[in-house]
Amino acid sequence: MRGTPARARRWLTATCAVLALTAVAACGGGDGGSSDSSGSADKADLVWSFWIAGAEDQAAWQKVADQAHTDHAGITVKLQGAPWDSYWSKIGTTLAGGKAPCIIGMQSLRMASYAGAMLPLDDLMKKYGMKAEDFDKPIMDGLKSDGKQIAIPYDSGPMVIFYNKDLFKTAGVPDPKPGWTMDEFKAAAKKLTAAGKTGLVTTPGDLGTMSWVRTMTGAEPLADGKLNFTDSKFEQGFSQYADFVKTDKIAPQVPGGNPDFETQQFTGGKAAMQLNGPWSLIDTKGKVKFNLGIAPIPAGPDGSKTYTAGSGFGISRSCKTPDAAFQAIMSMTSEKPLTTLAQAGRAYPARTVAHPAWFTAANIDGAKETIDYASENSVPLVTSKNWVQVADLLNRFGTQALNGEIPPEQALKTIQDQAGAGS
Repeated sequence: MRGTPARARRWLTATCAVLALTAVAACGGGDGGSSDSSGSADKADLVWSFWIAGAEDQAAWQKVADQAHTDHAGITVKLQGAPWDSYWSKIGTTLAGGKAPCIIGMQSLRMASYAGAMLPLDDLMKKYGMKAEDFDKPIMDGLKSDGKQIAIPYDSGPMVIFYNKDLFKTAGVPDPKPGWTMDEFKAAAKKLTAAGKTGLVTTPGDLGTMSWVRTMTGAEPLADGKLNFTDSKFEQGFSQYADFVKTDKIAPQVPGGNPDFETQQFTGGKAAMQLNGPWSLIDTKGKVKFNLGIAPIPAGPDGSKTYTAGSGFGISRSCKTPDAAFQAIMSMTSEKPLTTLAQAGRAYPARTVAHPAWFTAANIDGAKETIDYASENSVPLVTSKNWVQVADLLNRFGTQALNGEIPPEQALKTIQDQAGAGS
């Protein structure tokens, strides 16, 4: 899983790619030539397109790809990496053109925009005996489109609160536990907001914003598959979220053009809490100079409610060797590579048998209790086909709403008007 920072400058490129993709899907999907070589179910040279942060990242993920060759001597997988910043427009263009590699990295939040050009995997799962129950159910559901499995997850996780245990102790605030309420959260955040530090740091990012809105009001971003941002209950939840900055003053204003602001504030010890996913926990622990804790998102009127997201691997419709590609994906999401990723802190594994390795690597008191509780109270964040545009617009106008520059309901109406229903 990778975060979803502001990407406004790429909005037009990504939008054009998704629109082109929609046109291809409307025509039944691309069945044209693949960039991969031909081959049988047991012999193929495959290309895997995925987001990569650098040379070290490339080497680590290539080892995951090599598991396919270890399990199947006739199959090779070559990783074709691209930076997160450019990955989505690039993969949208290649999928729309019917020239995409066989294996595609896919994030659950963006899948609705690309699912039409990808192969449903249900028949292949049945053919090769892959069991859905071996994976976390929320992320398996989150990687479905119209009830069909589009990708197999490698990581997963519900959004939870990361907190600075040292600041809590100094302020005399007890460690939060599963079931803590929104009133208890606000009281803690206000007490922690002192001496140039804030109790919380916020972001207009889609996954965090939707999780706060859901726990505070139960409102969902979609209704019948269409964008639902102008619903009064959703507006109420978003307004309460914006109040953290402009009214409650428990979080700092959000600067534009700095997608890493939230992480910088928390890891730098300037904010006591942030909402984040378990995929970032071990990396965050390595960066901070304080004792790190995690807790579920505070409970609103109907309890603690959050969203799960994650990422996985699917197959392009243009792939000429789908059986070989699926067998490669089975190997890449098997226990051994996911356990290795967990031990390295690169992912909270979607395969349940690999969970213990991640908890051992994290070595944080209460981590299992928190993740288990949050998972039980989470659902996958199902998005609309125009979510790429929605996420970018939310970063732009959500920032203005959080900072009190425009009313929250105006920001939501602008996003809904500009993005459209998204069905």
